[in-house]
Amino acid sequence: MLMKEGTKLVLIGMLIQFFVLSLFKDAFHLPQSFLYLFLTLFAGGIALLAACPVLNFLTVKCNFITFLLMGTLVLTGVLYLMNLVMVDFAVNEFLFSGSKIGNIQINEFKVIPLVSIAIASFLTSFITSIYKELDRK
Repeated sequence: MLMKEGTKLVLIGMLIQFFVLSLFKDAFHLPQSFLYLFLTLFAGGIALLAACPVLNFLTVKCNFITFLLMGTLVLTGVLYLMNLVMVDFAVNEFLFSGSKIGNIQINEFKVIPLVSIAIASFLTSFITSIYKELDRK
């Protein structure tokens, strides 16, 4: 992977991760300090950049589905570790208030931090996978 493409993927991954984590304000407490926020997002961007080399090491072709799965796994691990050690970054449990759409009703329930991390990782990897496929030459 060229340096230019890698840098672009890290920056886009950081922006996408910031967008997704900002969507879940109840679950994720982002750092107030710019340096810690940048380091948090940079670690996520590097995790997304590492997905294809890990797949290549495992002799699997890096395409939409494999990048989505490996990116989700790697980003879940990175977010979990950051929850443990990063200053002013926290993943909290929250109460989903429930929803009703037509005949489908979802009752309220507590969302544990690991589920929040997994959903945010999947959404970040999904949007990044779409970007990678659309950006391909």
